[in-house]
Amino acid sequence: MFRHEGPSRSPRKNAQLAGYLAAVAGFVNSSGFVLVGSFTSHVTGSVGRFSDDLARGDASAALFAGLLVVGFFAGALASSVLLESIAQIDVPRAYGVALLLEASTLFAFVLVAVEHHATHARALDAEAAILSAAMGMQNGLVTRLSGAVVRTTHLTGVVTDLGIELARWLRQRQRHETVAAAVASVRVLLLGTIFASFVVGAVVGALLAMRLRHFALLVPALSVTVASVVAFRSSATPN
Repeated sequence: MFRHEGPSRSPRKNAQLAGYLAAVAGFVNSSGFVLVGSFTSHVTGSVGRFSDDLARGDASAALFAGLLVVGFFAGALASSVLLESIAQIDVPRAYGVALLLEASTLFAFVLVAVEHHATHARALDAEAAILSAAMGMQNGLVTRLSGAVVRTTHLTGVVTDLGIELARWLRQRQRHETVAAAVASVRVLLLGTIFASFVVGAVVGALLAMRLRHFALLVPALSVTVASVVAFRSSATPN
């Protein structure tokens, strides 16, 4: 799963990875909204909120909305620095470390949230920034691993690409372009997997957050830990 990067990866491996981590991102995004009132797996909404707060003259709220963007960026940067440093020596181990960092960040969110019981809007924003950092880590590592073929933390591009690839597949089927249609169908399957997994993860995340509150985030934290263990085991296993 973690031995190869970019074009050397098979579509099946990309689909497996995408489905698993898209479910994690959907879970974090929806449970985060239930718990702290912010969507944390993408930057677009945070920039919109920052602009709105700024226009209304609420500098404090704008600052913390900007913190969500900074958190996502810092997470992507941190995972990328790790990968650049370690992947030259051992690719699977590099992804194991990056995933372990993401899992640790999610565990840290649970610890901070349970310990402090924040209710103030700005304190909740600070907690949301922790989740944004975790999602930035995931988006950075998956983008690099897949060669920018897979992104798991947001759906706008996924839904757009799904529409494009489905239209392409239909046209090629009509023209009996069998090989090209088969290629397009693989892409449609990958994008459909990301979409479906994100939605399922989001629904489960919202439901569990309503019942378990902050402890619900232990589910994605443990899930990413499992992925990290798989990466480390891949490193230890001979080719």
